[in-house]
Amino acid sequence: MSKQLKLPSGATATIKDPKTLKVKDRKRVLKASEVDGGELSKAMALSDALIAMLIEDWSFDLVIPAIKLETLDELDMADYDALVECTKEAQEVLFPTLAKTDENEKNPKATTADSNG
Repeated sequence: MSKQLKLPSGATATIKDPKTLKVKDRKRVLKASEVDGGELSKAMALSDALIAMLIEDWSFDLVIPAIKLETLDELDMADYDALVECTKEAQEVLFPTLAKTDENEKNPKATTADSNG
């Protein structure tokens, strides 16, 4: 079930329930994050791809990012940051082995819960 997110500017976005995501969504996000540049560029591309995948509709007078990703560049920083924040649950659904666990919190070198670090 979708939820309505009120952004700092007063605009709203209808966000897809992350629990409804499929393997195809994971693949689409991974492919979108394959950009040239450093880790920061890749992290931003990943965030943009997640936002585009989750937004079903919004009140901005802009095309939704699933159709034209560059529309995210037109948002105020506070609205963009709020959208990035709303992607955290989707990240956990799409990439559960990267989620924090007690084990990898104890060992900062551990990359997954079953890592020998």
